[in-house]
Amino acid sequence: MRRSGAGMTRPAPCEIDRRRLLAGAASLLAAVALPAERTAAGVAAVPAGGLSLGELAAAKGLLFGASFATHELDKPYGASYAATYAREARMVTSELELKLYTMRPKATALDFGPADRLVLFAREHGLALHGHNLIWNDALPDWIRRLGPDEAAFLMDTHITTVLERYRADIPTWDVVNEPIAPWDRLPGNLRGGVFYAALGEGYIAESFRVARRVAPQARLFLNEAQTESDDENGAVFRASLLALAKRLKAEGAPVDGIGLECHLDSRRPYDFPRFAAFVEELAAEGFEIAISELDVNDVAFPADPAERDRKVADVYRRFLAAVLPVKAVRRLTLWQIADHTSWMYYDDVRLHPKALRRPRPLPFDERFRRKAAWSAIAEALDAMPPR
Repeated sequence: MRRSGAGMTRPAPCEIDRRRLLAGAASLLAAVALPAERTAAGVAAVPAGGLSLGELAAAKGLLFGASFATHELDKPYGASYAATYAREARMVTSELELKLYTMRPKATALDFGPADRLVLFAREHGLALHGHNLIWNDALPDWIRRLGPDEAAFLMDTHITTVLERYRADIPTWDVVNEPIAPWDRLPGNLRGGVFYAALGEGYIAESFRVARRVAPQARLFLNEAQTESDDENGAVFRASLLALAKRLKAEGAPVDGIGLECHLDSRRPYDFPRFAAFVEELAAEGFEIAISELDVNDVAFPADPAERDRKVADVYRRFLAAVLPVKAVRRLTLWQIADHTSWMYYDDVRLHPKALRRPRPLPFDERFRRKAAWSAIAEALDAMPPR
């Protein structure tokens, strides 16, 4: 992360969307053997078999899943990747396939191929599918950044309409607007700037939801945001800004059904999970359904020993979920990917440090898709949570 403005945390370019770098990272991954430390310890904390995470969550009325990237199916481990989702998840969130830069790489092209493939995978395995995302002022192809205000407003309406008309029968929930807060842009309400904001101001958010509701009246529509969870100035500003925005949208009648809270937990940052849970309750009190939408744990500040790191990562999951899952408005829990070597952190680490022996271990499955201590921590939290 890099610091920006008065203590605000602006994502580095690789954190905004690491998948722009996949082509280069994939070649590096092919050339770099998996470090021995990643296969030696910290795995199989519980026996295989028994209930899956998805089954444990469903028993309490919670929908559990993870983000999914169809390109992972083409890797040597693709069959294991698919089988892990089919066994452990009840839903998947599109990671790349429905993002604007994937679907519209050129002004003259609209590519439905990856999204169609994801829809087929979810259908074949009986998994619910959450669409991520329709409108985001970041991670756009250059041709969109060059649009004038009228062109950008037209594209916004057209894109939402086109995508929802195609997938409304297959995708029941959507992140309509992603990450609208960015204090470093120094705009009213701490909103994120960009082509859609430049075209319509804050109104682009409510308008996006209105278009989505008109085209897909049965869909559940979410506003998705990051960086609200840390117990520092950055987290406080994001929480206050998001809550204020949610209240403004509610007051003007924008059809926002729920709020997604990403929760990329970072071992370098301070947390007060009960305080964060109180914030979640504040959003819920406004009538919003809540999703924990992109959960993972960055282990960079934890010890080098993989078994010890896995224990500490598991403890973060355990403490976070113990605080948040009692909030009954939380109806969906989504990990951001499911196995360590498919995480955005792993891809970025390989790109930045191709010869490193230590790799991130942020998720409940290792590179062989074996359950780790984090799996047990999540399972225990799901088993202990109150029913919805």
